[in-house]
Amino acid sequence: MRELPFIAIGGGLAGSAFTLELARNGARATVLESSRGPHHKVCGEFLSAEAQTLLAYLGLDLGALGASSMGTFRLVNGSRQAEASLPFRAAGLSRYRLDQALLQRAEEVGADVVRGVTVSTVEARDGRVVAKTGTRGFEGRGALLATGKHNLRQFPRGQSDMVGFKLQLRLSESALRALENIVQLAMFDGGYVGACIVEDGIVTVCWVMHQAVLQRIGTGWPEQAAHFAKSSEIIGDLLQNARPEWDKPVAVAGIPYGYLRRGIVASNILPVGDQLAVIPSFTGDGMAIALYSGIAAAQAVLAGHDSALFQSRMIERLRPQFHWAAATNLLFDKRRLHGFSLRLAAALPGLVTRIAQSTRLRGFDDVVAGAKRKDRVV
Repeated sequence: MRELPFIAIGGGLAGSAFTLELARNGARATVLESSRGPHHKVCGEFLSAEAQTLLAYLGLDLGALGASSMGTFRLVNGSRQAEASLPFRAAGLSRYRLDQALLQRAEEVGADVVRGVTVSTVEARDGRVVAKTGTRGFEGRGALLATGKHNLRQFPRGQSDMVGFKLQLRLSESALRALENIVQLAMFDGGYVGACIVEDGIVTVCWVMHQAVLQRIGTGWPEQAAHFAKSSEIIGDLLQNARPEWDKPVAVAGIPYGYLRRGIVASNILPVGDQLAVIPSFTGDGMAIALYSGIAAAQAVLAGHDSALFQSRMIERLRPQFHWAAATNLLFDKRRLHGFSLRLAAALPGLVTRIAQSTRLRGFDDVVAGAKRKDRVV
């Protein structure tokens, strides 16, 4: 029999990175992606230095893809704002463009990309897995659980009352100039909204809020935009005369911020990305974690490591970063702390830079060197 492939369930950042890393190291790899073509996902589309390094390792040229560049963080509360330097030069690139580029790169190095199939169940038996998609079944040596924020029914995660949205906008010239070199985060009662420029002068606006706030203000973009403008004239100026790139925001509910998967799915099923760990959006590090976990998972299976070893090492690596993120999240989630947060940022911008650094993925160089050291994963 021909050697069975490893199967990635989901063709986002983690799934693509996994199949790409396997294929270019001579292993058979297949990625199963539910969408038939490029599509938008709820994501702030902010690429940290770590994410950029991992993408370069995978062979992507962000400059050629049209990514923007930014070096300043702006915090907004009402009519006040404070700025601090980021601890790196960040980049902005839409998931619409980035995910497609990664999947194409995986195909170029020999991976099989199957689109338009939705996996309903995964069965692990006799040292192999079977991913079922309606009437079809894909058999493999092992599987990657890379479905992002969306769960397979048989592998649930805890839910929360947080709802996330994303919309891309064309801003007025003056508003676009005011956002150049900036990633902006504005706090409001019950959530926060971030904005940055991505390719072609488009601005990605991504926001999260508690379900109770959503029920109060409404689910439509006009109602939500009015709520943001009312909460802050700075956001109002940004959104004035802005033109949405599509009819309504994409959304996802029940985001379990702070989640770390502790239970083992199966010895040959490895959870990655948001199926392994969900860091609060304000950190801007979710994409780095997805890429890192996908590459590390590929190197784990190449080294013959099972899911338990991979998962325990990953959680150990991520736990300090998640502790800092959870503590910092209180400053954004509690309305009574918003004023304090802004005053602190204005008085001590260097501290803001250090906090931003503390919520970053640390010590990821091991996977970048993984092609030369297959016996060590994380």
